[in-house]
Amino acid sequence: MIKYFLTSFFISAVAAIALTPIIRRAALALGIVDKPGGRKVHRSNMPTLGGIAIAAAFFAGIAVAFKAVPGAMSAFSLKFSGLCVGSAIILLLGIVDDIRPLKAKLKLVFQVIAASILIGCGFTVQEVTIPFFGKFSLGISGAVFSMFWIVGIVNAINLLDGLDGLAAGVSGIASFFIFLSAVGQNDYVVAFLAFALTGACAGFLPFNFYPARIFMGNPGSMFIGFILAAISIISFQKSSTVITLFIPVIALGVPIIDTLLAIVRRLSKKKHIFQADKEHIHHKLLFREESQRRVVLSLYFLSVCFGMIALSFRGIKGLYAIIALGVVILVTYKWMKDSGFLDFR
Repeated sequence: MIKYFLTSFFISAVAAIALTPIIRRAALALGIVDKPGGRKVHRSNMPTLGGIAIAAAFFAGIAVAFKAVPGAMSAFSLKFSGLCVGSAIILLLGIVDDIRPLKAKLKLVFQVIAASILIGCGFTVQEVTIPFFGKFSLGISGAVFSMFWIVGIVNAINLLDGLDGLAAGVSGIASFFIFLSAVGQNDYVVAFLAFALTGACAGFLPFNFYPARIFMGNPGSMFIGFILAAISIISFQKSSTVITLFIPVIALGVPIIDTLLAIVRRLSKKKHIFQADKEHIHHKLLFREESQRRVVLSLYFLSVCFGMIALSFRGIKGLYAIIALGVVILVTYKWMKDSGFLDFR
């Protein structure tokens, strides 16, 4: 099976490497560029729409799964159809938003539509097993939770895309650890999805790392978030124990923490939660370090740490898992406080 995983990764990476320069030239020719100014840190017009290359590379890599695990992919056909349709909506939404910026509420409507398609095709948390209490059916609340999760992760990755190579690198790291977790559970469908996304991010990163030659843009950040959210839900369906729900949450620790801090910060200042600012974690670190490269590499390292912690939760159960989760929360809180990320003045 390992050769199929490596083939999937290789195809995705090579496809991204081959397609990204083509998308870059097309964006420049059409004048689809991200202009500097405001909260942005780049100083010249930058071609965008790199997310198209990431999406195409991802689906190219997934093709291997149909040969490696045909039975599993056949059973996954309805969900895969939903994933294709939903991600196409997200991708088109991002492309339009890059060409002509849309209002936040309109983008949210289309994100909800795409998430609804996923949920309708089976991407929903239906039940959960809580240690010492047993199994509980979530009913409609499972669909509501899934909706918030999908839309939340889409916007979390979108908000994280503020420095060269940051969103692509952090997302690639998170998907890699989700891949390792899936392999450990013999969940090959999730493993192929996660590793194909890792390959697509890895292939795009050489063009996007500082100094970037192209941005993934809104189609890239929202597409990656959409796929990561979907993968996480499938992974949880495999093992409904509540602790396993925290594996993707911890693996995606950097974008989730950044988004939660942004919401709290804006509410505390009586601002709209969709009102952009320049106080994200990467902005604050950049103010101190004055080096995009160092900031991005620091957040890569932090993502690897979160990924290793998430991976360790696979072998912990019951009371030990609850204690371990508590320790992770306390340590993360102390890190945020000591770093000044909780200072909203």
